[in-house]
Amino acid sequence: MNIWEILVLFFGFQAFLLGVLFLFKKTEGFEYANRLFALFLFLSGWLICYNALFWSRILFEKDFIHANFSYVIPLTLLAPVFFFYIRHIVKGTKISLKKDFFHFAPFAYMLISYSPYYLLNATDKLEVYKKKNIFDLITIHDYAEAVIVLIMIVYCGTIFFNFMKEYNGEKEYKLWLQAIGTSFATCVLSFVIFYILYLSRTLTTEQDYFVTLLISCSVLVASYFSFNFPDIFNGESFKEIVPFIKYKKTGLSESYANELKENLLDLMIKDKPFLDGELRLDNIANALGISRHHASQIINEHFDSNFFEFINVYRVEEAVRLIEKNRDSVNLAEIGFLSGFNNTVSFNKAFKKNTGVTPSKFRKEIISSKL
Repeated sequence: MNIWEILVLFFGFQAFLLGVLFLFKKTEGFEYANRLFALFLFLSGWLICYNALFWSRILFEKDFIHANFSYVIPLTLLAPVFFFYIRHIVKGTKISLKKDFFHFAPFAYMLISYSPYYLLNATDKLEVYKKKNIFDLITIHDYAEAVIVLIMIVYCGTIFFNFMKEYNGEKEYKLWLQAIGTSFATCVLSFVIFYILYLSRTLTTEQDYFVTLLISCSVLVASYFSFNFPDIFNGESFKEIVPFIKYKKTGLSESYANELKENLLDLMIKDKPFLDGELRLDNIANALGISRHHASQIINEHFDSNFFEFINVYRVEEAVRLIEKNRDSVNLAEIGFLSGFNNTVSFNKAFKKNTGVTPSKFRKEIISSKL
């Protein structure tokens, strides 16, 4: 394998590893979305690795011959899976085979068409490759793959007009949609370039390398934004996700921003909204009489924190107060709940982050110091 093939293979493996990361990523409320994106990454990694094996001719060795022509599977599923992912994020809709069966029609067509080849043993597949008589086994339209790429373009348009353009929610969400949608559009553009060059019979190996690297980069960029999007939905500013993006004109003068900062501090001390385990950034914004975006900006810029980190500081302070007051008369799980935490895992993690020790160790130190 040459350096380009090794590089592409590396990107393919990276897509697989990211897929595993998303598959097991625990983000409350986004588990289904993470599984969909994991599938998208597995399919992308499959396609990228396939190209590297194809160029190096390793694909046509007996140990790898079963993977030959398997690229049609990710080719037909990439766009629908990404569409399902975006649809679920924006509308909360899950895949329904009864309603969404038509999305899988290209996949079914290609799978059935190639099944006579897929069912052959390795020896027979090698023989088919050597004799180049694959089309004696399968019946498939000459421009079937080009049609699939056109369908990808339709998916891009649908995502843009139905989800990106028509989305009227928070600016942070829309920026995220634009970023990840553009990444996917670049991926689809790579396929378009490839098939234009292929059908015009001007495709060179170097151009094929470039197209696959472009696909790889698009997938990695989409992965970056997808991995960080729960932070946007939970109150993280977009500039924290993309450091070179700064807040533009938001209507907040320096004096008004300082006033809102003081109002926020008063709210936290007097009303203690952090004791509500279901507290969200929208609740804080409503209490201050400002937009969600402005509330996020105040927390990000004046406290150098995101929403949950900011709230957890107060929750941990409350937990410390309760532990010092009750010592061992109340169990730690109950103290976490009384302080506003929904579960012991979040409580322990936030407590250690803010104090340097676990709640149990902190209580032991308190008890021993009183003896």
